[in-house]
Amino acid sequence: MKFTVVTPSFGQLAFLKLNAASVADQRGPGVEVEHVVQDGGSRDGTREWLAERTDIRGVAEADNGMYDAINRGIIKGSGEVFSWLNCDEQYLPGALDMVREFFERNPKIDIAAGDTIVVDGEGEYMCHRKAVVPSAGILRLGRLPVQSSSLFFRERTVKGPKAVLFDTKWKAMGDWAWLKELMENGARLERIPKFLSTFTDTGGNLGISPRAIREMREVRAALTPVQRASAPVVRAGDYLRKIMDGYYFQKPYDYAIYDADPSAHSGVSSARRSRHVAKPTFDWKGHMMGH
Repeated sequence: MKFTVVTPSFGQLAFLKLNAASVADQRGPGVEVEHVVQDGGSRDGTREWLAERTDIRGVAEADNGMYDAINRGIIKGSGEVFSWLNCDEQYLPGALDMVREFFERNPKIDIAAGDTIVVDGEGEYMCHRKAVVPSAGILRLGRLPVQSSSLFFRERTVKGPKAVLFDTKWKAMGDWAWLKELMENGARLERIPKFLSTFTDTGGNLGISPRAIREMREVRAALTPVQRASAPVVRAGDYLRKIMDGYYFQKPYDYAIYDADPSAHSGVSSARRSRHVAKPTFDWKGHMMGH
């Protein structure tokens, strides 16, 4: 199965190197990977680094923000399954093979969402987020109970007559608007109950930015009085679904990611370093846009 992984890039070379290492080692029997890096004009050596990487399709061109960059990468891609992985995110070992197996077993499913580990800038554990198949009501409230780094979608969702690309008017909530439109058009999403990626909380992520808060307020301001009145019921139903699905329980586990290594020529550790999570938690402290 061929995957196209799109990485929008702008001035994050140190993180991009880790990202690329985590994508490169996904290749194996049954998994072909096309990694498209859309760079919007970095001046930190990213362009020069991309020119040296024969395993990455590096494209340097101006864009209108992250979602425009993702659109551009998707249009260039030729995979059977697409995803996007921001510079400060990494795939966990064997993630794409698990996605391949899932899609081969479930040919009618359009989108797969896995679970995600949230780490700090040094790759150390902060919390985790389990994916939840979103209801229409939850999406209407502007909530997105999946992390984009663990989201995978078939070619038919972004190519052809029923394609939906990102609306670039959104600067922080474009993934929410995109998934909402796809599911309103009948796309089917299911969860893969495995940790597939890490998301780095740098403190400056778009999803927890002032811009995201403004866009969330815009979404909620557009709700009808009936929708506003029913919001507590929708949230309660979502909470019960999470309890039933084991969202709030997780046994201790290990995860392995690449670390920065200034002494290495590549700037990346030669192998992933494993971390043990003795006390897993879903509590994302300081996260303004909770699911």
